[in-house]
Amino acid sequence: MPRNFNSGLICLIGGGLIAFMFAAHPRPAAAQTVQPTVRTVGLLAAVGDQFQYVRQKPSVGSNIDPYTRKIVSLPDQTLNKMVLRGMDRAVATLYPGAEIVMMMLTPDPPEQNILPQNREAHTMERVRTLLQTQPGRENWDEIVVVTPKWLRAERDGMGAKLSGIGLYVQPLASNRDMLDGGAGLMDDEIRDIGTHKQPRSSTYVAPFFYTQVTVLDAKTLRVIRADARFDYRKMINSDSTAIDVSKSFTPEQLSEEIEKFVETAARRLLVDKDGSIEIGPVRTLPAPATR
Repeated sequence: MPRNFNSGLICLIGGGLIAFMFAAHPRPAAAQTVQPTVRTVGLLAAVGDQFQYVRQKPSVGSNIDPYTRKIVSLPDQTLNKMVLRGMDRAVATLYPGAEIVMMMLTPDPPEQNILPQNREAHTMERVRTLLQTQPGRENWDEIVVVTPKWLRAERDGMGAKLSGIGLYVQPLASNRDMLDGGAGLMDDEIRDIGTHKQPRSSTYVAPFFYTQVTVLDAKTLRVIRADARFDYRKMINSDSTAIDVSKSFTPEQLSEEIEKFVETAARRLLVDKDGSIEIGPVRTLPAPATR
């Protein structure tokens, strides 16, 4: 459905520019006297701009980090936009007819000096400060906030101390593979983007989505629900002859796979519950057909 906007509001909050576009859609006259209440859901992506790249390296000592770690700052709210696209689709499925307010927390340059294990609390503090003065919030029902989540331990063959959104590269056999005779992962645990299947692999690349989803009551900012998510997708490309698994994907292939994975993981935040602010358009979804 096309998005049409007939009014705009620009305001300054907490020193950050907030662009707020409000879409008003005419509603047909209801056949019944009592009309159903339209639900308004705020979606706030606050994962920042830091993309974490972690690569396993041969262990040379018990006190040395067995991983090479890099942080890449992505421009133009790239990560937050991926998260919003996935969440937008989820809300459309969960709440037909709902109004959606899409928001992105502007990355704060000093955050690059925040330790990964402290990013979640630091980001949530910024979110609460800015939401306190957010106009129109009293008319919303709930706000879904996504922030980075740090995990110290290794998990299911993934590296330790991962946080937020990033890419993990495993060029060496994992401990579990060694116990299994070096055979590698079973086919159903790994995705092969090549044209033929490879039943096992001891090496892979894996985009990950380690986040905290917090659902707030929009009026009081009280926490309704909070869940940690540690999603990942292990991948190989059996069409490639590269020895280094990280070089078996072209930059275009890897970029496309990461984008699809992040959007899918963000959608699952809401659909699969077991697991400055820039405000975009308020989008009214079509109401379900009456019978």
